[in-house]
Amino acid sequence: MKQLIKFGFVGILNTGITFIVYNVLLKLGMVYFAANAIGYIAGVANSYIWNKNWVFGAKGEKDKALIFKFVIVNLISFAVNSAVLWFCINYITDNKTVAQLPAIVVGMGVNYILNKIWTFKK
Repeated sequence: MKQLIKFGFVGILNTGITFIVYNVLLKLGMVYFAANAIGYIAGVANSYIWNKNWVFGAKGEKDKALIFKFVIVNLISFAVNSAVLWFCINYITDNKTVAQLPAIVVGMGVNYILNKIWTFKK
């Protein structure tokens, strides 16, 4: 449970980074999909450091293998996030900021499960 709380805390930080970058880029006129990708990358960079060292305590692990797994997990999570975002924008609301909220929640769930069972598995 402690690990899940730590993951949630890091997730909130990453989500904040992603959400802020996404919304700034939208306000600058960028299309939502590109803004989502750039925001997601910003959050992922922060996420790797915190998840590796603090949440999952994988300090002794080989960085190349961890980075590879972490990237794969985040590509999957990004695909899920993007699919939910697309669905919400096209079928639920045209408010791109509101549509990002469920996309973040679903993507975060996928990310936690895959990182726990594969990337940072002890």
